[in-house]
Amino acid sequence: MHTHTTGGRRRGLLAIGAVIPLLLAACGGTSTATGGTAATSAPPAASGSAAPAESATSAGSAAPSDAGYTGPPAAITYSIWGDPQEITSQKAIADAFTAANPNIKVNVDVSDWDAYWDKLQTGLAGGAAPDVFAMDGPLFPDYQSRDVLLNLKPMIERDGYDLTQLADQGVADFKTDDGGQYGIPRDLNTIVLYYNKAMFDAAGIPYPDDTWDWAKLRDAAKQLTKDSNGDGTPDQWGFYTETTDMENFWLSTVWQNGGDVLAPDGKSTVLDTEQAAGGIQFVQDLIWKDKVMPDPAITAETGDAFEQGQAAMEANGSWLIPTHTAAGLDFGVAPLPSGPAGRFTSVNPTGAVVYNGSKNPDAAWEFVKYLASPAAQEQLMQLKASLPVNKEVLAGPYAASFDGAKVFADSLEYAKLKPSFRGYDEFATTLQNELDTNVFNAANKTAKEALDSVVPQLDALLAGQ
Repeated sequence: MHTHTTGGRRRGLLAIGAVIPLLLAACGGTSTATGGTAATSAPPAASGSAAPAESATSAGSAAPSDAGYTGPPAAITYSIWGDPQEITSQKAIADAFTAANPNIKVNVDVSDWDAYWDKLQTGLAGGAAPDVFAMDGPLFPDYQSRDVLLNLKPMIERDGYDLTQLADQGVADFKTDDGGQYGIPRDLNTIVLYYNKAMFDAAGIPYPDDTWDWAKLRDAAKQLTKDSNGDGTPDQWGFYTETTDMENFWLSTVWQNGGDVLAPDGKSTVLDTEQAAGGIQFVQDLIWKDKVMPDPAITAETGDAFEQGQAAMEANGSWLIPTHTAAGLDFGVAPLPSGPAGRFTSVNPTGAVVYNGSKNPDAAWEFVKYLASPAAQEQLMQLKASLPVNKEVLAGPYAASFDGAKVFADSLEYAKLKPSFRGYDEFATTLQNELDTNVFNAANKTAKEALDSVVPQLDALLAGQ
């Protein structure tokens, strides 16, 4: 699952200068990850949804092989990023796996997000990578292109493993153009609209629902923004989102306005179109024109304004369900409002991949399969921090597991994959620096002006891949 730790999110951008040279030094351009603190445990898998993805199954197979592991005793290491709650969950999953496969011991390494990737680079460079490790969807192409990941397709075909039982978007994110399958999705995260029921009730405003569009969001946010002490700064904001990563909200507004990040061939960016810029402009206007959303400087110290009870609505990810619950908020979950081009949200899978140099690839593959099994997925869903990828679990127990879960499950019907391509991290860092400096943190430029100025740099990065 995605444990966001950067400003309330897990997904901080990596330090490009440190990561890429290390990867290139490893195995002549290979790379893989190494985890954190040892524990015996194993993570869960994810369930499913709706984007087209080819399945690498054998013809006629309908279910994964249940033959189990028949090889010699093996010890494998599984590395993940996570928090204490996830560690507990992973241990329970690993214990259940070992009970079913007594010949395989799983040692789980757990680190926070930044430390995870640092350790991974070091381990890969030294040839001491974990057998199985968690992979973030957008970063997958960089790792796969350096020949550090095992192509699982031969094992999938050998076992008759049915990829169609898993979320299509998740499967697609770890598939290569030549038909290789280098990872199995473990869980998913989508973006929704959270709302504070007490604030809506006090204002006499009906809760958000699937009829909402941008205009309704803006109108409600204006009514819900209040300066009770008259000091010129609202003590209650109508709306909040994190602007420091495209995933949290602004990527969805680009799609909802008819724009996109990359051209269809993936060789250039189309963020400087009127449609794409218009989506980002909508977010900038909420901050600086409508003044219904705090600028990032205001929340830099206090953190998530919704979690702090200072905002009536928040567009953000599924990973915040446990956080908002722990904060004691009485909140609801609604779909993101639709834009001029329709309703879209982003989906970002986490996958389980196998190190190409593992001494126990069959044992590692057996564990990867288990992570996506209904048993492991049902344990994963109890954390309420991500969506299962197993379609059976997603549509059944997960959708009924808490108030709002069905909104997450249904969002996969209109979800698009967060961009995933070689050089993503440097691309995203360059883009985000421009938007933070001139669009979100200060209205120095319109969104179109900022994008016009940064697109040549982005295109140069794409051309260099």
